[in-house]
Formats: sequence, C-alpha cells, structure tokens
Amino acid sequence: MREHTVLIVDDEPWIVEVWTRILFVAGYDVLCAADANEALRVLDEARVTVAICDAQLPGASGLGIADMIREQYPATAIILASGGRRVPPPEALRPAVVAYIVKPVSRDQLLTTVRTGVAWSLEKTRVH
Repeated sequence: MREHTVLIVDDEPWIVEVWTRILFVAGYDVLCAADANEALRVLDEARVTVAICDAQLPGASGLGIADMIREQYPATAIILASGGRRVPPPEALRPAVVAYIVKPVSRDQLLTTVRTGVAWSLEKTRVH
C-alpha cells in the first residue's frame, strides 16, 4: 500500500482512466467513484488523503460532495475540477477545497495540485 490515496469522483471514464494512470505512476493509490453515493462508500472504507471532485456531476454537485466530505472527513483535502473555462465563485473555494482545476489539465498541473492537497491534509492531521 502506498502512503497517500487519491479519490477521483468523476462521471467521465476517460478522465478517470487518464488521471488514475498519472497518479498511480507518481506513487499514489487511486480509488474512483462516479457519483456522490459511491464516493461516500469509498470514503467509509478507505483513508483518503485527497478527493478530486468534478463540479458538474449528475445528482449531487462537486460542491455538495465537498460539503459532505468536509463534514465527515475533515482531514481529506478537496480539489474541485470543472470542464468549464471560468473561475469558480468565491464560495467554491471554502475550507477543505484547496484548489480548483479546469479540464483538460496537464500532468504537471494535476500532480502539483494533488501535492498541494497532500500537504494541506498532512497539516490538518497534525493540527488535530
């Protein structure tokens, strides 16, 4: 088992596949979920350091999932991802949402953002 686990919550299989490969090669365990319910099941079963949540999912939005994660798993860093080309409203960047990425994202940007999430999570774990 690797040191940190990243959960990808996205309903686009090609995004999940590409990001899983990138993150796995970089040394992360990767878990995947296509919606909020599946994401919460995964979080109940595994210690997740960083959750990357698509902002536009069927059912609960990425912000909705972020709220659930923040409430139930406060040391899990959240990265919101969107296929849109606009910067998110300020309320999207609230506690536990450490970054916002716009798809498509480069390998380097994905890894840098996940490292930011890992650092945030480690700091949060030390504080509590």
